[in-house]
Amino acid sequence: MKRYLIALVCFIAVWSSCSKIVDNINTDPNNPTDADANSMLTSIMVGNMNIQEGDLARFAGMWTGYFRGYTQQYQSYHQYTVITRNFDAAWQRVYSGVYKNIKILKGKATAVNNRRMLGVAQVIEANLLGTATALWGDIPYSEAANDNFANPKFDAQADVYARLQVLLDSAIVNLGSTAFVDFAAQDIHFAGNMTRWIQTANTLKARYFMHVRDYPRALAAAQNGISAQANNFMAPHFATSRGAFNLYFQFLSLDRPNWIDATGMYGVSLVNPAGTRYRGNTKTNERARWNYFYNSATNLNFTVNGFFGQNTFFPLATFGENLLILAEADTRVNGFAAGLTRLNTYRAYMNTGAYITTTYLTTGNWRYDPYVAADFAAGGMENGGTSPIAQDRALLREIIEERYVNFIGQIEGYNDMRRLFKETDVRVPVPLNFGTQFPQRFLYPQFEIDINTSTPNPIPSLFDPTPVNR
Repeated sequence: MKRYLIALVCFIAVWSSCSKIVDNINTDPNNPTDADANSMLTSIMVGNMNIQEGDLARFAGMWTGYFRGYTQQYQSYHQYTVITRNFDAAWQRVYSGVYKNIKILKGKATAVNNRRMLGVAQVIEANLLGTATALWGDIPYSEAANDNFANPKFDAQADVYARLQVLLDSAIVNLGSTAFVDFAAQDIHFAGNMTRWIQTANTLKARYFMHVRDYPRALAAAQNGISAQANNFMAPHFATSRGAFNLYFQFLSLDRPNWIDATGMYGVSLVNPAGTRYRGNTKTNERARWNYFYNSATNLNFTVNGFFGQNTFFPLATFGENLLILAEADTRVNGFAAGLTRLNTYRAYMNTGAYITTTYLTTGNWRYDPYVAADFAAGGMENGGTSPIAQDRALLREIIEERYVNFIGQIEGYNDMRRLFKETDVRVPVPLNFGTQFPQRFLYPQFEIDINTSTPNPIPSLFDPTPVNR
């Protein structure tokens, strides 16, 4: 267990000062052997943030049209030239750095009947492994992080999603328990607010039902999901020290300047009022959102108040995502009228300024008026051209495009690309960066291939769809 706690300490170092890391752990701060549950909770949260916001998000963003790998190895990554070694570090962070410690934390919380902390750990576990199975497909889960299994089996992707739903159901029960030991000071997401944790659990349930195209249950879960922007599940960042900075800012501005830009990318052109694919119309003005994400047609906005800025909190699951799950799922389940109402609810939220920093909300810079049915009829503003599609499909296309923009910089945009890959009439038509095939998964890391005899054989290629997307 000692080696995992060392990894845990390394994670917490990116978020807080070194002196605080070792307080009350043991008398040798360079050789920690154990940590109390509250201290572990913060480090696990930081570890999960690193997975959701770090290099995996950058790979996903390059392949989804949000930004371009411009120089050094990122130019090759942009063109889908990756090898198994490129995913070693992230895979080890998922399993040795975070999941192993989640299991230890759950044991500690259970031992003292701290059911609320157990519930929080379960939500983080679901977020962590839900992302992992979405990106890699079949992954170790039931036997993972268990010393009894030297070669943990790879569980089928569908089974992992099913287990995560059970896990989140258990988390919701635990989060509503009155049995707990206070950990508000260590909860960097919600400071012990169980209502917000329960809503986050339901939004994650809805997200994972979307991943497997179970739209009725996605709709049901989202109705209990994140209900306001104030309840967003966010990764906190501050300008107090380098370790607390937004991870995109660290990469774009400090560690690897100019390795990534936005030149020629599809996402830029959709929200750029001067772009060739600008999605604005008489009811929609995207200038404020364009300025928030991109400070020009070629650069991502990592200034202080931009989405990729130094102290900008990073979205892990949000009110906006939940509204758009409701919109897509309700359209698919209950038809056009239900979906249009849901989309207009989202547009009303955007019309308040939503998540866009007030710096960019100047007069005339944003507008999201409600749509009407005629806008999606053949010849309407959202269904024009020489080949109009069915009205309900035109609405679905607009909702999916809105999801695409909403997820700029996030892994979920890449998950949507693959989920909707075969729905050519409604998916976002992001052009390929290179060649004739779109990357359908992340590669299993060489580290796992070398040491785990249970790794799937033959090993899937970059262009093999994950099981739920076949």
